[in-house]
Amino acid sequence: MRALLNIIMTLLAFIVFGQQKESDKQLDEATNLIFTNPEKSARISTRMLQEAKDYPTRITALSKLVNAQMVLGDIGQVIVNCSKGIVMAKENKDTVNQIRFLSMLGNQYQQINMNADAKKNLDEAENLINSAPLPKDLLFIQGNVYNVKGIVFKSELNCEFAIKYFDKALAVYNALPDEEVTLTNRLLIDIQKAHCLESIGKIQEAEQLYTEVLESKNNGLGYNRYFASVGLISIYLKRGELDKAGQLLKTINVNDFIQYDLELTSLYYRSMAEYSYLHKNYQSYLYYFDKYNQTLLNIYKSRDEMIERLVINNTANFIQKTNNNIMWNLVVIVLMIIIFTISSLFFYRFSIKKTVG
Repeated sequence: MRALLNIIMTLLAFIVFGQQKESDKQLDEATNLIFTNPEKSARISTRMLQEAKDYPTRITALSKLVNAQMVLGDIGQVIVNCSKGIVMAKENKDTVNQIRFLSMLGNQYQQINMNADAKKNLDEAENLINSAPLPKDLLFIQGNVYNVKGIVFKSELNCEFAIKYFDKALAVYNALPDEEVTLTNRLLIDIQKAHCLESIGKIQEAEQLYTEVLESKNNGLGYNRYFASVGLISIYLKRGELDKAGQLLKTINVNDFIQYDLELTSLYYRSMAEYSYLHKNYQSYLYYFDKYNQTLLNIYKSRDEMIERLVINNTANFIQKTNNNIMWNLVVIVLMIIIFTISSLFFYRFSIKKTVG
């Protein structure tokens, strides 16, 4: 599901900053390389961030750096740099970028199941939106905040609240022009919403949404279309419609996503295991059930590694900050000793002169 989020977040960045005049060729190059060569894009953005003096260039460079790091899957650095972006935006009274970085930060925390931190940042973003409504050309950001918040509630199995926020996001996207980016994101939200509808027993509504996604001609979905496929297969299997499930399973090419999306891979293996079991093909069932369990273990392992890296980075930053504070305190103490010594010598000499006089 991370791919779903990254598509939304990355496209959002282009829309926001596409409204600014990009005169710097290096920043243009960083933009063009985000997907094709994210490492180089990150290097260019980092250099521009360090060299630039004006706020617009620095915040633009930081945005491109964050997007490149999202493509690279470096959640720890994305969190660090989103936090920097929030501070920079606050200092410059830039509500739009504050909302945007809060939204991306919430998204990153959600991906590693740190939902309390995710909601904290998303709530702050939503409060800013409510206090200072965004202009029409930036409504995309508002839709994104609602969507990510819906995903957080979905991951907590609170599907009623999730659907509420998915609907709020769809209301925003429906008010935007029917461009490919907007249509893609509507379909991505429909997939999430359909999953929640299925979870609370609204099977017909879920089936309708899954079907609409699969019948759409939108190419922007890529392999994310398969999320709708496995969702619809789940419904068919529950109803005992094995032929329909089997036909749809044949349309899924696991090689399209096995290297990129562990969650989708696990859903596919689970569907194959259930289909095999209902067909009484127990050998196939055991094979796919084992694949499913292995993928789940990889998901948990990957998530734990991300959290561990985040903790290590935070600890390193804390130690560095502590060391800097210690050094500063030592400098202050030394200066105070010098000042005290000079003052003491001055008063001592003054008192000697006064005594002699």
